[in-house]
Amino acid sequence: MKYVVVVVDDSKFVHKLIEKLFDPNLFDAHFFTSAEETKKALDTFATQGRNVDLVLLDIYLQEGTKDESLALLEFLTKTRKRTQVIVMSGRLASEEFAEFYYKGADSYLIKPFPEDKFTTSIKKHINIARHIPKFNNAPLAKIKIDKREIFIGHLTTDTKLASFFRDELMKNNIGSWCESAELLEDPIWKPVLTDAINSCKIFLLLLSHDTLRSPYMKQEIIQAFNRKKRDGNKFLLIPVLYNIKANEVPRQITSMHCVDLTVANKRTEHIRSLMASLRKILKPAN
Repeated sequence: MKYVVVVVDDSKFVHKLIEKLFDPNLFDAHFFTSAEETKKALDTFATQGRNVDLVLLDIYLQEGTKDESLALLEFLTKTRKRTQVIVMSGRLASEEFAEFYYKGADSYLIKPFPEDKFTTSIKKHINIARHIPKFNNAPLAKIKIDKREIFIGHLTTDTKLASFFRDELMKNNIGSWCESAELLEDPIWKPVLTDAINSCKIFLLLLSHDTLRSPYMKQEIIQAFNRKKRDGNKFLLIPVLYNIKANEVPRQITSMHCVDLTVANKRTEHIRSLMASLRKILKPAN
């Protein structure tokens, strides 16, 4: 089955450039110049039972403002449970990306983009779209940013485990941020991650033997510890030990209540217990 991709950009020249990057044997790509015609096409796809895997959305469409793109993004977030959205622009400030990210965008590309970066991003988000977990026989919807309560701090090497926790949380209607720490290197992504750590209720720290070697994870951990000092019991920091030896765990962390997944035959039990605790902690007060 081909991957269904929708490209929304008011430049036909950009359409041609992007079209050349898609293998027609793998992708079914559709190109539009406005939000209005895109919505009509998406509704048609829905009646045909066709799921859109990915939307590439230019931030500035025909009117030269972001309003049309933001409206389309909100439409996508409300009506498409599994569609990934990458916003595109020839110029993009961190606050602009944050605005779109908070409305439901998943990543960004700066035009003109190198072919390798374009291909890597497409593969990543197609994979996410195709592996959105099902619960009660329906794909789980992305939980809006303002309803996300947990930040999953992790490295790219631990993405599989981080994604597992994200999906388990989604099944319990708990939203999370699940972006790898290496994105702190990107000046456009960094403010988004910093704000997320400052606004979440729980920081779930996935601690492997590579974690403390990473300057990016160190930044996140320091920020989380500083927030813990500031906010006390209003903010929880929960280390999850995975693929790490006991003597590698820093003293400041061993003194905390940790979830230990280093023993394989007890992982399921400990994960189940963690999920139950998170549900209890985040349960709305009556």
